[in-house]
Amino acid sequence: MGIKGRNHYWASRERQGGWTLVEVSLTLALAGVMTALALPAFAQLGDRLDRELFLGALAADIRMAQREAVMREEETVVRLDRDGKSYTVLRGEQVIRRKEVPTRYRLESNYPGGRLVIRRTGQMRGGTLRLYEGKQMVGKAVIQVASGRVRVEVNP
Repeated sequence: MGIKGRNHYWASRERQGGWTLVEVSLTLALAGVMTALALPAFAQLGDRLDRELFLGALAADIRMAQREAVMREEETVVRLDRDGKSYTVLRGEQVIRRKEVPTRYRLESNYPGGRLVIRRTGQMRGGTLRLYEGKQMVGKAVIQVASGRVRVEVNP
């Protein structure tokens, strides 16, 4: 058999292709380590996106209330409920919109009585609506003085 048999062994092995058990095991172990490292980052990304979407919707509702006040020439109010679990947009006594805060969050503001009043001219007092998860602030919607523009900031 000698040299000729040895060449035949390597030639047939090259044609077969495939993976050895060691190669497959190392590949799976590497994929597992990479997944374990990346998973917390993906979870945080989802939480941050959830906060951004909620605060974006809140900012859109404040802008909508501002347009309603100007169009109808009537005062409009964005009112936070006492427990911070929802807010309501009102024109007079009529409810225009009511939105729940995501379950693990709570909304607080520096507006008296939790009431952001938008005048018929569209002007409103500047202030901040803060979003909390437990005792930690995780984001806020800042309403600029005079212009009433809303800026959303989300903590990482």
